[in-house]
Formats: sequence, C-alpha cells, structure tokens
Amino acid sequence: MAYQNLTNPSYSADAAPDTGPIKVFSDMVHSYLNLVQRNDFPPAFLEQILKTPDNINFNTDQIKEVLMYEVGYLVALAIGVVFIVLMSLVGFCFACCRCCGNCGGKMYQKQTKRINCKRRFQYFFLLVVTLIILAGDICAFYSNSKIDTAVNNSFTSFNNTMDNLKTYVNTVPQDVDIIINSSSAPIDLANSRITDIGPVLGGMIKKDIEAVANPTLDSVQTLVNNLNATQQSLNAMNGSFNALVEQQNQLVTNLTALRQQINNTLSSCGSPCSSGPSIEDLAIDANFQNVPDISQSQKAIDDVLNSRIADTIQKARQTLNDIPQTVTNQTKTSVKDVQDQLLNIQRKIQDVRGSIPIVDTLATVNSYFDMAMNYSHQYQADIVKYNYYRWIVGICLSCIILLVVVCNLLGLLLGPCGHRAHVDPTDRNCASNCGGDFFMAGAGFSFIFAWLLMLVAAVLFAVGGNVYTSFCKPWSNQQLYKFVDANVNLSKQLNINVSNLSISSLYSDCEKNSPLWSTLNLGSMINLDEYLNISAYTGDVNSTLENTKIDVSDITFMSNSQRDQVTSVTTSGVDALNFTDINQQMTKNITKTNLISFADQLDTLADSLSPGSAMDELRNESIALRELQNSIDANLVPAIKNLNTSISNLQAKTKDLPGSLNVTLANIDSAQKYVETNVSGIVKDETRAYLNTILGYFESYINWAKAMLTTNLARCKPVAGALDSAEVIVCQYLVDSFNAFWFSLGWCTIFFIPSIIVSVKLAKHYRRMKNGDVYETPNDHLEMATTSQQFLIPRPTAKS
Repeated sequence: MAYQNLTNPSYSADAAPDTGPIKVFSDMVHSYLNLVQRNDFPPAFLEQILKTPDNINFNTDQIKEVLMYEVGYLVALAIGVVFIVLMSLVGFCFACCRCCGNCGGKMYQKQTKRINCKRRFQYFFLLVVTLIILAGDICAFYSNSKIDTAVNNSFTSFNNTMDNLKTYVNTVPQDVDIIINSSSAPIDLANSRITDIGPVLGGMIKKDIEAVANPTLDSVQTLVNNLNATQQSLNAMNGSFNALVEQQNQLVTNLTALRQQINNTLSSCGSPCSSGPSIEDLAIDANFQNVPDISQSQKAIDDVLNSRIADTIQKARQTLNDIPQTVTNQTKTSVKDVQDQLLNIQRKIQDVRGSIPIVDTLATVNSYFDMAMNYSHQYQADIVKYNYYRWIVGICLSCIILLVVVCNLLGLLLGPCGHRAHVDPTDRNCASNCGGDFFMAGAGFSFIFAWLLMLVAAVLFAVGGNVYTSFCKPWSNQQLYKFVDANVNLSKQLNINVSNLSISSLYSDCEKNSPLWSTLNLGSMINLDEYLNISAYTGDVNSTLENTKIDVSDITFMSNSQRDQVTSVTTSGVDALNFTDINQQMTKNITKTNLISFADQLDTLADSLSPGSAMDELRNESIALRELQNSIDANLVPAIKNLNTSISNLQAKTKDLPGSLNVTLANIDSAQKYVETNVSGIVKDETRAYLNTILGYFESYINWAKAMLTTNLARCKPVAGALDSAEVIVCQYLVDSFNAFWFSLGWCTIFFIPSIIVSVKLAKHYRRMKNGDVYETPNDHLEMATTSQQFLIPRPTAKS
C-alpha cells in the first residue's frame, strides 16, 4: 500500500554565528571575562531565589555569598574606580603644576648627548601606543555599529525564528492528521477486496480445485478422444473387411464362370487341347471370410460415447468456472456485515488522534509564540529609537578617543616636519611647535575624558560581563539548560504528564533531529499498542467470514453408469481381437495360379490349333483372364492393403486401451474423492488466507502508523535550530557586541596612561622653548638662563 507522505515544510535560515576577525575579538573579551569570573555556574543563591521567589530575604551569609561569586567583578570595578579617582586627581594636579610652571611646565629643555635617541624612542613608542589606541577605537566604532545592526536585525531574526517554530508546531497536527487519515488506504483496499470477494476468494478456491480437477477432466477428455479414435478404427477395419469380402465374392463368381467356360472350350476341343493347362488351378487361394467378432467392443464403446460423457465434462468445467459467482451469491450478507465492521475500524483509528495530548499542547505553545511576536512588534519602535540614542552616545565616546588619537597623530606628523636636531630649542619652527602643542592637547583631552570613558566602561562591564558569564556562557555550554531543568518543571509548563522531561535532553535529541515522540518521551504517557489495538474489530471481520458457508463441492467427473460403461469397454476384449487367420490369408496369393501365366498358356494352346471356334474361344478366354487379373490388382489388392492398415491401426489403439482406461478411472476416483473430502478444507484454507490478506492491510497500516508516530513525526531539528538562533542573536549579536564596545573603551582608556606620559615627554622635543642652552662644542652644551647675571660683561655706570 502507498501512504501519503508527511509534510516537508521549508524553514527560514537560522541566524549564522559570527566568524572572522570579530570572532577573534570576541574570544579575547571572553578570555578576559573568564579570567574575571572563575566561579562555577550556577551560584547557590540563585537556585534559592528561584525556589522561593516570594520570600526573598538576604541575610549576611547570602550577601557574602553573592559578593564571593562577584568577587572578580568587584575587584575589576575597584580597579576602575581607583583609575577614575587617580586619573582625575593626577590630571588636576598635573594641570595645576603646569600652570604654576612646575612638572615640566617650564619652557626649557636640557640638551644632552642622548637627546636624539630619547626623542626617537619616545616617538616610536608613542606611535605604537597611538596605533593601539586607534585599533581599540576602530573596534569601538565597529562594535557600536555592530550593536546597532544587531538590534535592527534581531527583530527580523527573531521573527524568522518564531515563524520557524510556528511552522514546525503547525506541521505536527497536520502530520498526525495525515497518519490518521491514511487509515482510509487499508479500509478502501479491504472494502475493495470484500466487494470483489467472488473474483478474489472464489478465484483462489477455483485455482486450488482446478489444480486437481483440470488434469482429471483433461484425462477424461483424453479417454473420450481415445474411445472415439478406437471406434473410428473399428469402423474403418470393419469397412475395409466388408469391402474386401465383397471384392473376394465378386472375384470368386467371375473366376468360377470363366473356369467353366475354359473347361467347356477344352472339352469341346478334344484331343488337340489335351495338352492344355489344368483348370483346377483357377481357384481362390486366400480366404478372407473369417474375421474376429468386434460387435461387443463396438457396442461397449458406443455405449460410453452415447452416455453424454462430453456433457458431464462440460458441466464439471462450468461448475469450476462458476465458483467466483457462487461465492459472490453465498456471501452477500457477510459482505454487508464486514463493510459495517470496516467502518467501525476506521472510527476506532480516528479516535486515536484525540488520545494524543501533544497536539492540543502544541496549540498552547503556538499561542506563546504569537504572544512573543506581539511583544516584539509592540516594543520594536521604542527599542529602535533608544538604540539610536545609544548609538549616538557610542559615536561620541568613540570620537573622544579618536580626538586623542588625532592629536597624537598630528603631533607625530607635524613634530618631525619642522624639527632640526642642532637648532636651538628656542628657535624651533611653527610646524614643530604645533606638533608639540598637539601632544599636549592629546594629553589634556586624555586627562579630561579618561574618567568618563572608564566610568562608562566600568558600568557596561558590570552589566555586559555578568550577562555573558551568568547567562550566555552557561547557555553556550548548556549548563543553563541543566540549571533550568533543576529548577523548572518543563512537563508542568507544557501541560504534559511525562516524567524525566528536561530541556537538556530535549535540546540534545533535537540536535540529532530526533522525532518528538522520543524527545518528549511520549511513550511513557501514551500506549500506542492500546490505542491502535483493533483486534476486537478485526476479530469480528474474521468470525463473520469464517462463519460464512461456501459450498462449491458439486463437481462430478463421471457418473456411476458412465464408469460402468467404461469398465465394460475394458472387459470387452477390444485389446484381444485375433487377426492371426486374416494376417495369414493376406500372406497367400489371391489365386492358386497366376492368371496372366494361365492366359499365356491358353494363347500358346490357341496358336497350336487350327483356325476355328476353339482357337477364338481360347483367345477370348485368355483376354478375360488378363482382365480379371487387372481387376484383382486394381481392386482386391488395395482392399487387402486397406484391411491390413486398418487392422494395424486398430491393434495400435487397442493394445493399451484397457490399461489407460483403468488408469483414468483410478484418477477419476481419486479426484472425485479429493473433491468430496477436501473441497471444504480448501474453502476454509483459502478463506483464512483471504482473511489474512485483508487483516494484513490493517497490520501493515498499524505498523506504518506506529513507525511514523514514533520515528518520523515532528523531527525537532528546527527546535534546536531556534534555540541556537536565539543564542546567536542574544549572545553573539547583542551581548558580544556590547561587551566588545566597553572592552574597546577600556582598552583605549588604559593606554591613555602611557600615551599621556610619552606625549608630555615628547612635546618638549618639538615645542618652542622660551629658555635655551649655549653650546660650547658641537656636541656639548651648558644650561643657560636668560635671567642669569653670572656671565654678563660689566658696564660702567655713572654715579650721581
């Protein structure tokens, strides 16, 4: 039987996980967060909160437990707070000192032998630090954009995931209906077989009976054919004998008359004819008058052939051919009862659908999906709007870092452009001085905004880091599923009375694309063997057909009278007819002397006589003998040959006739006994085989339905795909991008410290100094101050 295929829905593509450089950067963030949070998940306090959500009362021990769990984050936040405080304090002090002309605020640079080497080292060191900050700022820009893209695309991905789940959930009842409705296939096929019970069951019975009856009927037909052939041979032999006797009698008459004439002629001729031939040889030598009596055999065969045995054979064959119609006529009532029982079977199978609670449960689950999608549409506009504000703030923060980077890069670009190694610091050109000013501007901006950037990074770190370590990380390694399993009764949530149902096992099975039956362990709740047990109804079909009376035993191969007549043929002696005398006679000459030779002698005698009446008579009689011989050759000889052929054919046919007739009679007796004793058994056996065929349709369907329900129905790969998509959307698209942003801010802010130090030091090499040194040699120089009076040439002064 061909059953309808289950639905094969098409699903939208699942959210693809991040790959490439962003994946490498995310792994860096994950490594840092794993270093910060090294405690195992889940914390004990979280389990207690979930178990008693209505009675949350944190005592000292619980607070201590929370702090111990968050110790890594607290340490990191403490470092951030110290950074904010110290950076602000140092920046304030630095600004005050420089305003007072201290801390490098004096516009004077001491010239040393290694000043060029220091400048180059500081230049390349600041260049590396600036590039590192620039790389972090690029990551900040990209992460900020990635968050925006993730927020905007997450709604589409979320809707696609929900659509996939709804499609999956909707296919379950459809597939269940397909499986249940496929019961019409065996019902229709069984009904068709029941409707055609005559041709089908009758044909089966007919085939079995014909296996014995047809060879027997064929042997009876062969018997009739043999008797017909034997009868024809007897008639042919009898006709040949009568024709031969008639020819012989005619020959005797003619030969006797001719002999008397010759005798009279010879007697009247007297002494001249005394030397003539003896007329005693003109007589018949072979006598065909003695033929065996075949009348008894002929009568016996005629009696058989006239007993309407051909009609008996035809009637038997017609009875066999009428078996299908006989079965149809005798099972009309049973067929109607069986058709009613088939309807009961179909109703029983249809009731199975209502016994599968998962169908109604999935309808409830579908409502949750609709609710989630409604919430998504409801808050989408607000989320997009506030995300835009967040994006602007992220751009501003990234631009602050970019401002410092630009100042450093301008300083690195302009500083060397106007710098000359042997030019007095007080005479440095404008480009070099601008480069130094940009270095100081970058350091100033770093002091001004470092606390803000670190504050933002710390707050985002506390939120995003905890979301990753307490939610995304256990979600990725499936610890979250085990935690939910330990604290949430999934069976109760789904309203399914199934034990040992867990999200972990559900996800694991769905990853393997297992069917819903094994995934939800529905076998412990639904006994399919009980629901699909239709043996009571099939038993009614069985008993109805087995109790149906089917009688096809009215088959007669040969009546008793016909059998007696055939037996009389075997005892008629048809095979023992004695043709010895006839055969001996056929070996003799027809006449004692050859008539042609006798005629020649008469001609010779006539030639010796003088012309006269005697000579003419002898010549005439010689001609008559020759004509008579020609008549013998033309008529009697062929008649003898025909008789010989007829006897040979008859003997060939009658030689084994009694034996073959006895064998045929034995076969008829055996076949008749078989029909009389075994036909009822054949009817029962074939009825049982017919029933097994019909019931086999239902057994095949039940096995197929069980296989479909337990191994093919609702393979839940889309569920695992939906969970994976949710993890990708929430954790990789949103949380990882969020964490990458604060990590980039923190990265850049930390490198502000070496950037400030090196920028301030490098600025002295490029800014125009107000005080300079006097060089004694090209390589050595001494510090000089414009305010010093030590080496001034004395001038005369006028005294008043």
